[in-house]
Formats: sequence, C-alpha cells, structure tokens
Amino acid sequence: MKPSRWLLILILTALAGSGCQTTGRIASKPLYRDPLYDGAADPALIWNPLVQKWWMFYTDRRANAPGLSGVTWVHGTPIGIAASADGGAHWKFAGLAQFDLPAEYGGTNVTCWAPDVTRAPDGTWQMFLTVVPGIFEDWNHPRFIVQLTSTNLWNWSQPRKLSLASDRVIDPSIEHMPNGTWRLYYNDERTGKSIHFTESPDLTNWTDRGLAFKSRGEGPKGFRWHNQFWVIIDEWKGLGVFRSEDAIHWSKQRPILSPVPAKVWTTA
Repeated sequence: MKPSRWLLILILTALAGSGCQTTGRIASKPLYRDPLYDGAADPALIWNPLVQKWWMFYTDRRANAPGLSGVTWVHGTPIGIAASADGGAHWKFAGLAQFDLPAEYGGTNVTCWAPDVTRAPDGTWQMFLTVVPGIFEDWNHPRFIVQLTSTNLWNWSQPRKLSLASDRVIDPSIEHMPNGTWRLYYNDERTGKSIHFTESPDLTNWTDRGLAFKSRGEGPKGFRWHNQFWVIIDEWKGLGVFRSEDAIHWSKQRPILSPVPAKVWTTA
C-alpha cells in the first residue's frame, strides 16, 4: 500500500504518461480528499469517454472509521472513484466501484487494494485489482491479483485470479508495450518485496516472467517516456526510479522526493 502522501506525484506521473495536456489551471490543495473515509491512496487514472472526464480509481482506506484495531483500517476497503472535468486540477467524489466477486474472495468482507485500469482492443475496460480475502488485524494473510472486465467503468465482473509468483502479490500496474503485448508489473512480498512482471499478447493469456528487478519497494508504476521504459516504486523514503532501453535490463536513477541528499546518488 503506497502512503497517501504520494497521491499527487502518482497522479501527475500517470497524466504525463497518458499524454494529457496541461491547461494552466491551479490544482486544489490538497488535490483530493475522500469524503467517506478520508484515506485515499493508490490512484490510477483513465479517460472515461462515456462522461468526458478523467476518472481516478483509488483504495479507500478507512482512516476515520472509529474502533478499528491493528491494521483493520486498511482492510475491508472499497475502491473509490473520483472525477475531474478540468484535466486533473480538481476532483470530485463520484462513487464506489461495484464488483461481482465470488464468496471465496471474502464476500462482504473483501479487501480491495491498488487498482489499475486499461482499455482493451475490444472496447471493454480491464481492471487489475489486489484482493485480500477478508478483514484482518495484521499483514500475515494471502493476497492475490484479480483481473475484471467492465463496459461502463462502474460495474466489474468476470473475475480471474492471475497465476503469479506467490500467494502474496500486490499493486498491479498495466502497460501496453510497443510490440503490442501487455505487461503487468507487481510486487512480490515473498521475495523481499521485489518487482516482478507477467505478460500477455491479448489481455487473456498470461505468462509470468518472474523478477523485473530486485529492489525493495512497492506500488510500481510502469510507463514509456522519451523512448525509454520507466518504473517508479515507493521505497518508503522517497520514490525509486528505474530506467531501461529494452524493458529487460534496468538501471536505478536518482530518487525523487527523497530525504537522502542528491549528491550521494549517481544517475546510471
């Protein structure tokens, strides 16, 4: 789970990767606060042509819910939706995403984290969602990534659990690669929270490729910029930045939003 203080930088990164043009509007401060639980985190952006607005999907952590013990407040979380009609400067709560999930995923006690969404060639939207099958007071429970389908971005069905590196995988990030394949980065907690990836030619058949790069962190965001591949991760002391020419061999760059003095870092 990425801390909510990274919300703004991740939104701006996603907008930059999507090709969104700046309009000169001054953004709200804070950029967005969830009106239900005041715990918005893990933002993912997509253009919604049905309403002609940017939509932001996010983990709705139950930060203001009273009487919750341990880390229960980050379990049982729904996925919130906020909308922007001015290019991302201002956001308004639009509602909660609706999921058709089987009982073994937690039923009414399902925990949903860190969604990412993309438009498929057939016109449907595909969501990749971290699911924890229950509400727990600690972190010692399975979590997996589920792919869901929607025709309207509100209602999500046809869940498919992806076969990935372990039983403790979180934080999916989907990217359409230049060769036409789809790549999903994710965090594998069983290997020291390293970043792994799986690939698909059609958003249906997936082949897990294992380790992308071994660096402790979570919440990967993959994108292409200046004809190079990039992944940004949360390292809990700033954001780690990784660059690659071929999306296979990665070099670590100078971190951003880091308290560590820049002079101790070198750009690979």
